[in-house]
Amino acid sequence: MFQSLVKPPILFGALMLFIAPAWTQTSLGAHTLDLVFPTQDLKFATLDLKFSVETVAGGIQGTVAKTQELQVKETKTEIRIELAADVLFDFDKAIVRPEAASALHNVAEIIKDRGKGRNLRVDGYTDSKGGDAYNQKLSDRRANAVKLWLTQKEGLPQAKITSRGFGAMNPIAPNVKSDGSDDPIGRQKNRRVEIVLSK
Repeated sequence: MFQSLVKPPILFGALMLFIAPAWTQTSLGAHTLDLVFPTQDLKFATLDLKFSVETVAGGIQGTVAKTQELQVKETKTEIRIELAADVLFDFDKAIVRPEAASALHNVAEIIKDRGKGRNLRVDGYTDSKGGDAYNQKLSDRRANAVKLWLTQKEGLPQAKITSRGFGAMNPIAPNVKSDGSDDPIGRQKNRRVEIVLSK
């Protein structure tokens, strides 16, 4: 009789020992999970900030590229605006590319601001690849194409602008390296159009 009275409380106590730790772990585990979620939210916010920085960096690179489309050199006697032919024209062509419109608009703004009433000259140049006669004609056509763009699209007075091609004459960089091999970077610099405003 005594043994049957003792067993249920002992069994109940042992059962509570197994249940209580499980209940405590579940409760603590739930609180730990709640703390993890805000940390993940902070992590996502940091990633968003990183994406914004990358976008700004891309914008800066775009600005640098635009300023390299043309170079302005000024002396006591003239203002010379230099444009890379590769920006203006497709390979072996003399039709102004639509993508060159912003660069030529910037040229027109400089002319309107600094060249008031002055005559200006558009000079075309090629690299040394190809024959002299061919390069002469190509540079003539390219110089004339820029002149027409400035007068027809930008409203500059045609009577004040002359154009002329010089072919491969007057290079500003070597067309070949010192060992006689081709210099593509030098040739690229030589393919250009220059707008010259006399002071």
